[in-house]
Amino acid sequence: MPAAGRWCMLLLAAGSLPVAAQQQVGIECVSFPKREVEKIELLVKPGKTVEVTLQSHTLSDPLMVPRMPVWRFGKSETDAEGNFKFTTHAQVVPGPTPRQLLVFIHKGRAENDRFMIVPLDGGRNGFGDGKMFFVNLSHRPVAGQVGGKRFLLLPGKHVIIKPEADRGEGFCYAVLRYQQDEAWRTFFSTNWPILQNARGLVFTYDDPRSKSIRLHSIVDSLFEPPPEVEVPGS
Repeated sequence: MPAAGRWCMLLLAAGSLPVAAQQQVGIECVSFPKREVEKIELLVKPGKTVEVTLQSHTLSDPLMVPRMPVWRFGKSETDAEGNFKFTTHAQVVPGPTPRQLLVFIHKGRAENDRFMIVPLDGGRNGFGDGKMFFVNLSHRPVAGQVGGKRFLLLPGKHVIIKPEADRGEGFCYAVLRYQQDEAWRTFFSTNWPILQNARGLVFTYDDPRSKSIRLHSIVDSLFEPPPEVEVPGS
């Protein structure tokens, strides 16, 4: 059989594997802006979903799901005739890594376009220990200098950095500015602790009340309990 034919048969066979035999990916989720905890569903195969928790104060518990060409998140229902219906609220192409962090950003109320999803490598070699994720959800450019790392974020853009301790042991200097007309205005300045066994997420956004820009931050612990050890004599 020609090589092309063999590859086609292999791809068709992989596509027909049951969910249990597909490669599993660990996902954690977080959402913005701050609002009540809500549930959303991930379609894992025709007629079957798994529930995902979206919250803005901390990451969801890790969940193992099958790797698919596209992850579709939304809501399912069964009509009076018993037919399954799934309404997609957002979709994203999974990244290549076995552990992923999905950042859900609310866009509006349109059923098929409620969220923008930013997929991140959730492993320690990706968005791991001591790193910080910044995303600019305001309508103005934001510039930052955090632990010696400088960045410029246009609206809707994000960056991951690993700050260095430049304000004594365990601390770094952080300043964020937004552009208004031709001037840059400081809206945040402090000495931040360098994260140990943790990572940080920082969302900058427009505050309609103050007409300025504010930030919302989350620190996610990467602590993992030590493996069980056999106690002598037990």
